[in-house]
Amino acid sequence: MIGVGVDIGGTFVKLFVMNEHGEIFRKEKIETDYSKGANGFIAQIGDFINSIQKEFPGQRVAVAVGAPGDVDNQRGILRYNPNLKFKDVADWPLADMLKKHTGITPCVANDATLAAWGVYEADLKRQGTNVLVVTLGTGVGGGMIINKELYQGSNGTAGEIGHTKIADLASGPLCGCGARGCLEAFVGTIGIKRRVMEAIAAHPQSELAKLVSAQKDFKIETVSRAAEKGCAAALKVWEDTGYYLGIGIANFTLVLDMDTVVLTGGVSGAAKFFMPALKRVLENQQIKTPFKRLKILVSQNPNIGGVGAAMYAIYRAQQEHVLCK
Repeated sequence: MIGVGVDIGGTFVKLFVMNEHGEIFRKEKIETDYSKGANGFIAQIGDFINSIQKEFPGQRVAVAVGAPGDVDNQRGILRYNPNLKFKDVADWPLADMLKKHTGITPCVANDATLAAWGVYEADLKRQGTNVLVVTLGTGVGGGMIINKELYQGSNGTAGEIGHTKIADLASGPLCGCGARGCLEAFVGTIGIKRRVMEAIAAHPQSELAKLVSAQKDFKIETVSRAAEKGCAAALKVWEDTGYYLGIGIANFTLVLDMDTVVLTGGVSGAAKFFMPALKRVLENQQIKTPFKRLKILVSQNPNIGGVGAAMYAIYRAQQEHVLCK
């Protein structure tokens, strides 16, 4: 069996072709092309899937699509996403559109949800019963494995850790979703950048200020470079990031009693700087039991979303299910 994983992003789409043994036959990265509208974009992905069907004529091809935003996993519809700039579609019927192009009804789910399955299969080798995967980038997403199964909730929106609230709803920082006080507004790259700018204003002679002023566009790696050089302002930014992330993970753990938390995404590359503060938050919880054996890990796979989608496509097809239920 062949699994095709499609990981849709606002800038790029990652495509992975794998078999049930975890072997990767092909991986491609294409630009998210807005010039031909939603139909043209889907046709481009459909052409890729059709080429795989021709390449493996004797095998069943299963497809899973990870889409950013609010996904109806039962019907394969992307209900809402602020980062995909297609103006010609609302309640985007991804499953139906791809089926028209390929003849295959794909599994469609939130991208962080399928990344969670990738972590569970590829990184953890299905070790762990209740797992939370947190994707740390511009946005902050999450996916969950509950009792060794991918959990998506009643509406396909489970795992939205980035939009849980850790600050005042009136005065907390504004999140990209339009609300205030979200975890994402503190530990997503936009929130981190805001604190970096505040640190630079307070410490204009710091190494952090020098490195940021020397670059055209802000890069999260710059904060780590300054921290590597012992810059107190940069180290404080990461310490605060770990503190806020610890609050979010503590809340989820208290509710769900997870045994493993895995961090992924670009921000997770700075884990050595923010992990001590994160762990202090967990260690200082008054209810100790859920945290005694909790494992906090970092995934090193930058393509875990596409890999997870391909692996989940195979998994669901083997169970003779079609949509991401």
